[in-house]
This record gives sequence, C-alpha cells and structure tokens, in this order.
Amino acid sequence: MEGTRRIWVGLAVLAASIVLAFVVLWPRLAPREPAPRGPQPFVRADLPRIDVHVHVPPSRTADAVRIFAEQGVSLAINASGGEPDGGGLEEQIAASNAVGHRMLDYCNIDWSQVEDEGFVAYATHALDRCREEGAVGLKIYKALGLGYELSDGSLLAIDDARLDPVFAHAGELGLPVLIHSGDPQAFFRPPTPDNERYAELSAHPGWSFYGLRENGLPWPSWQEVFDQFERRVARNPGTHFLGAHFGNAPEEPETVARMLEQYPNLYVETAARVPEMGRFRASRMREIFVRFHDRILFGTDFQMGSRGQYVLGSSGSEPDPPSRIPFFYEATFRYFETGDRGFAHPTPIQGDWTIDGIALPHDVLADFYAHNAERLFHITIPAPEDRR
Repeated sequence: MEGTRRIWVGLAVLAASIVLAFVVLWPRLAPREPAPRGPQPFVRADLPRIDVHVHVPPSRTADAVRIFAEQGVSLAINASGGEPDGGGLEEQIAASNAVGHRMLDYCNIDWSQVEDEGFVAYATHALDRCREEGAVGLKIYKALGLGYELSDGSLLAIDDARLDPVFAHAGELGLPVLIHSGDPQAFFRPPTPDNERYAELSAHPGWSFYGLRENGLPWPSWQEVFDQFERRVARNPGTHFLGAHFGNAPEEPETVARMLEQYPNLYVETAARVPEMGRFRASRMREIFVRFHDRILFGTDFQMGSRGQYVLGSSGSEPDPPSRIPFFYEATFRYFETGDRGFAHPTPIQGDWTIDGIALPHDVLADFYAHNAERLFHITIPAPEDRR
C-alpha cells in the first residue's frame, strides 16, 4: 500500500514538473505574431522621385530644385505655371529651362470667360499655346466648382457642358489634366471647435464652404462638387485626368478605388493628403496602391512663395519655417516605404493624430515615385550630365 502511494506521489510530482516547464518554456517556443513595428531610424529608398504637384514662382525655381535634390526628388512639375501669352507661363518655362529641366510646368487658363461668345476659341487656343511653349499638362484649381460665379449668381460647375470642348482638346493635345475639385470634407462642415480641421479653418476662414456665400446663395455640398468631378471624368474618356489630393476623396479610399476601376482615363496623386490616408488601415491602403500601381503618382503640394515663404501641405496663420522641410519629406516617405506604426504625419495642422505606414513593395514604389509620371506626361528624368 505504501509503495503504491509513493508511486502516485511521484507521478503527481512528475506531472507538475512537466506542466511547470511547459508554462515557462512555451512562450519562448511557440510561434508568435511579430510585434507592430514602431518608428525606426529611417533610410529612404534609393529610387528616383518625380513630384507631380508643387507650386513655385519663377524667382524661386533654382532654390526649389536645390531643395528637391537635397530631399531626394529628382524632378518636379509646377502647378503654378501660369497662363500663356503674357499670363506668366513663358517666364516660368524659361526659369525651368534654366535649371536643366529639373522642373517642368503645367499651364493654367482663365475659366471666368465662359459666358463670353468666344470662350471656346480662347480656351482651345490657350491650350495650343501651352503645348507650344512646353507645358506638360493643364492644372485646374478648386475655383472651378467653388469660385467662378456666373451672371445668375450660380457657380460654374466642373461638368458644365460649355467646357466639354476644352477638356476634349486637352486630350487631343496629350495634356493630362491635374484637377483639384472640392476640398477636405471637414471644410464643408460648421467651422466650430469640434471640427477636426478647426485649426486650419481658424487660420484661414476663407477655406470654409459651409453655409451661405457672400451673395446669399448656399455653398454646394462636398458630395455635389465631387459628383461634378466624376461626371467630368466620365464625359471625357479621351482625356487623362490626374485627381489631385488622392483623387479629391482621401477620406473615402474605397470611392477612389471604385473610380480607378471604373474610369481607365483617371489617375490620382497624393499631394498633401498623407495625413488623411495614413488614418486608414495600412493593409487596405497598401492593397489599393498595389492594385492600381500604374495609376497612382507621387505628389506633395510643396509650395514656395516669392518672398521666401514655405507651405508644407498646409499652414496655419504663418508659413512653415524652412527647418521643417526635412521632417516633411521624411514623414511622407516613411508612410509609403515602411510598416512603421503610430508616427507623426508630415503636416501637423491638418489633424492631431498619428499614421501607419503602408510598406509598398519596391517595384510598386518605383512606379509610384517615377515610372507612372514618366508614362503619363511622356517625360524623362534628366541624366546627371544634363543637369546644370
């Protein structure tokens, strides 16, 4: 009896030892999911970059290309090219040529003449001149849809039929249309402290599109303006549209993905919207970038004023100091190139939150940073020996 008892006690001790060893050793032996990767020392990818959306005046062109080179941008396309025939385009093209074509330019046209009998003749001739002078695209500001007031007090809509021949002619000339339609959705909501973009709206009250316009008529909703943009893309299948600021709908990446699927003439770029994109699930954003790897382009909306001011995505009541430029670019590249989680986005005034990187594959990054722009605009990055 005593022997049996000793056997059972021994077995119990052995079992307890096995359980204890399992508890101690299992955490070390069991396969584990990798912990989220926090911010690490960042080394940007060794890839050429074309920024398809900057704003630089002629007098700052040389300074701009120096900054771009320091920050890893090989070539930039200037959205503030100006209008032809005395509207600044010739001056800007000359400034860009003087820096070895490390900057190229969009042109602009005046939509306020739309009610004039000769508008179509004016606009199509202006586009001809843009191409002759060397512009690589047409830039359209958000004033189309939100700024040009017609004689009846209404706003000129993006999809107004009177504009059809102009957009068609841009397609015939092979001029891609960089188009900014609408603005952040928060700008169409009450500019009160609970608005997440309240800091920007407080610094720039004119950025609010909530309530009534000065003439007493209501502002259109964000959705109304966006629908105009979509109808315009649909109406001109022979024209390549480059939707600014992540297709004018960074708050709705699924809407952007739907449009990219539906309209093969639509491309999008990322200028000034990394803070918004970075709020979404990184894996889903990565899927969108990979799926449409040939139609999403790199842009920043980097801006320089003629008197030395900088705007890095957006600004408060004062321009950004130049000391913020390296951080702006590093945070931007970190979003696209790493899987870091919870790091500061490049434009703090756009919102008090952190973002998660999407770690794009190398071949997707190469398309995104440069190849897509080269194909869309029919351009090449100048070789080192061509840069003056």
